[in-house]
Amino acid sequence: MKIQTSRSSKRGFSLIELIGVLAIIGILAGVIVPKVIQATARSKVTSTAASYNSLKTAVADYFGKNGNFPLRDGTGATNGPVATGRFDADLVAGSFSEKLFSCAVGSQLYDASVLTGRTHVRTQTAAGNGTVTITASSGGNNFDLDGNTSTTDLSTANTVVSLVIPGVSVTDAVELNKLIDNETVNGAAADLTGRCIFSTPSSGTTTVYLYVAHN
Repeated sequence: MKIQTSRSSKRGFSLIELIGVLAIIGILAGVIVPKVIQATARSKVTSTAASYNSLKTAVADYFGKNGNFPLRDGTGATNGPVATGRFDADLVAGSFSEKLFSCAVGSQLYDASVLTGRTHVRTQTAAGNGTVTITASSGGNNFDLDGNTSTTDLSTANTVVSLVIPGVSVTDAVELNKLIDNETVNGAAADLTGRCIFSTPSSGTTTVYLYVAHN
């Protein structure tokens, strides 16, 4: 007996069916891809916050052993533990940290360019006027730690350790501020309160200053 195979069992997709499948894929991509991008951005900020917490531990260990912080103004072009260098170089030299600080957001350079253009840890004498100043010279070291700008939290007797991250996208700066200070800002202007502060954005990026410790 001859068995005939139905042609319908070998029928492929019609043009309309293919268009329908592609339309569904397009809709799913439009929904999923932005969420993946957002999740990736959040993971970068979360990773940066974790690196910041590890830095605080290393700084506390340094102070526990040495009882002070050397002044490192974060200028010049050296990664060494010198007055015009970066304090995280001292942490590496003292075996408190394995490498110079880096994080998932902002400008992460290790070349000979000036330190103010790349991520570094700075130690400076605090300003004593009760206001938060974010400039290249002061480095945002007069942080408002209690949220009350009418009180002076730091004085010129204090040496402040701060993490400086230039080139941070405004979105990342706002998200980092949520994690560190538990507050939401619109990112359109400088944020001058708390332990996470940043300068007025320019061309979509800003410099973020994070309070680490003071003596």
